[in-house]
Amino acid sequence: MSNISKLINTIQTLGYKVSLEGEKIKLKFIDKDDPPKEASIIIKEIKENKAIVIEYLNNISRMENIFMDAVNEITKVSTVCAINYTQKMLPEMYEKVITAENKINSLWDEGQDIKAFSEAVIEWQETQMEYIELLNAENGVDTVVEDVYNSPNGKPGPSQGLGKEVV
Repeated sequence: MSNISKLINTIQTLGYKVSLEGEKIKLKFIDKDDPPKEASIIIKEIKENKAIVIEYLNNISRMENIFMDAVNEITKVSTVCAINYTQKMLPEMYEKVITAENKINSLWDEGQDIKAFSEAVIEWQETQMEYIELLNAENGVDTVVEDVYNSPNGKPGPSQGLGKEVV
């Protein structure tokens, strides 16, 4: 399906928004000028491979949800300097994160194996959480969100309202 991802990326680069509504592929030209002439060739290829394009777009949508769920969990406890800390202080762990990210990118480009993608995201997320916890422990930051001010994400815990002071 890497050819399909190239088709989608190319048509997007040419100024089209690609979306899926049920079993219908929607291509909308969003640029101010006229559509480029080479777009018609790409659109024809997309139409000829409709079933594969629909499968690819459905898979990408599911993959995006999987990835964003992991990112949201990480951002709950992450600090701005976590990546720099890991790169300098834990280079082996940093390489593990980069390897996992490369695997995620490769699986994303293929747009086929949702299970392998999900497993790669879990591996990436676990490694991210591990080094964030190490950094937070070193800095004396509590990453528990319940009933305490959670300084890594600057948000109050669930039972503490905004602007409320806990003694």
